[in-house]
Amino acid sequence: MILRLLVLLICIIPYCTVAQEVIQQAVMNDVSANSYVGNTIIEEEVVREFAPDFKITMENGLQKNLSDFRGEVVYLSFWASWCGPCIRGFNNYREMRSSMEELGVVMLNISIDDDHEKWRAAINEHQPTGIHGIVSHDEVRELYQLYNVPLYEIVGKKGQFLYLSDEPGRDILANFRKFIEEE
Repeated sequence: MILRLLVLLICIIPYCTVAQEVIQQAVMNDVSANSYVGNTIIEEEVVREFAPDFKITMENGLQKNLSDFRGEVVYLSFWASWCGPCIRGFNNYREMRSSMEELGVVMLNISIDDDHEKWRAAINEHQPTGIHGIVSHDEVRELYQLYNVPLYEIVGKKGQFLYLSDEPGRDILANFRKFIEEE
C-alpha cells in the first residue's frame, strides 16, 4: 500500500510542478489585465467595469435599454409580483426611496414576472416609487447572476457599478449625493 502511494506521488509530482508553473503564468497574465486600487487587485470577473445592458419593456409598452439611463445614477431593483420580500422592501423603504428620487437617483424597478397582468396589478396595488419595467428572467439571469429576487444594483453615470459604504452609522443618502455629484 505504501509502495503504491510512493509510486503514485513520484508519477504525479512532475505534473504538479508543471501545473504550478502554468497557474503562476496565468495569474501573472491575469494580474496585468486587472485593475489595481491601492494594494488591492480588482478582478474583472468579480467587479465588472460596466453594467451589462439589456432591453426593458416599460410600463407604457415602449422599449428602452439600461444604457438609455447613462448619465444618471440608477438604483436598479429586480423584483417580482410573487416575491414577498420584494413587496415588503417597497413598503418598508418607501420614504428612503422617495428621498433618493428627490436627490435625482433614477429608481428603476425591473420585474421578472412572466405574466404582465400580474406585474401591472402589483404596481397598482403596492404603488412602489420609481419607473417600472419588465424583462424576461432568462435575459438577465446570467448577466446579473439573478438567481433570487429581490436584487439591487447601483449603476453610476458612466454605467459602472457603485457600492454603498459599509461603515457603521453610514448615511446612505450621503452616499447617493456623492454618486450624483461625481462626474
